Amino acid sequence: MTKAEARKAAKSAVLAMSTEEKEWAGGAICDALSGLPEFCGAHSVFIFLGTDSEPNTEEIVGLALMTEKTVAVPRVHGQDMSAIVITPYSDFKVNKWNILEPVKGHTLEDTDVAIVPLVAYDGLKRVGHGGGYYDRYLQNRNCLKIGIAFDCQKVSNLNAEDFDVPLDILVTEKRIITTDGERENIYGE
Repeated sequence: MTKAEARKAAKSAVLAMSTEEKEWAGGAICDALSGLPEFCGAHSVFIFLGTDSEPNTEEIVGLALMTEKTVAVPRVHGQDMSAIVITPYSDFKVNKWNILEPVKGHTLEDTDVAIVPLVAYDGLKRVGHGGGYYDRYLQNRNCLKIGIAFDCQKVSNLNAEDFDVPLDILVTEKRIITTDGERENIYGE
């Protein structure tokens, strides 16, 4: 399956979800993520701020701040992306993609865990929106890469390219996929 085909199929599946289904799924994803030892043990977390077509990450950001992790979120500049440290008092603005970005803050160079968005997935292979921002950002970083998605974004036989950075873990409301295999998300019952 090409990336374009995967994006089209996954976007259609997400559009078919009700607001209530997205909220429930987002809660199950957050609960599962917050129970992962890799997330719990992280001192610093880089996490995207979700849009309506993605799991809501506000609860995850709040949990990370509450547990005194260093939390950074993306800010795009040209073709690159930086991880900008935020606090509960950070101000945000909407960028050209209608995504919140911090107005001020310093760059976090190294992070323990990166929570990565995606449009479609096949196991630990992900397809993003097509800009390559996360692949470029993650290319030479030594951090754990955790993708979060709605289960309906799953596709089969996805063609990945050499520059596509694979995930280490993927969490949906129904499953958790790791390099060791797949297990049920007990919070999604």
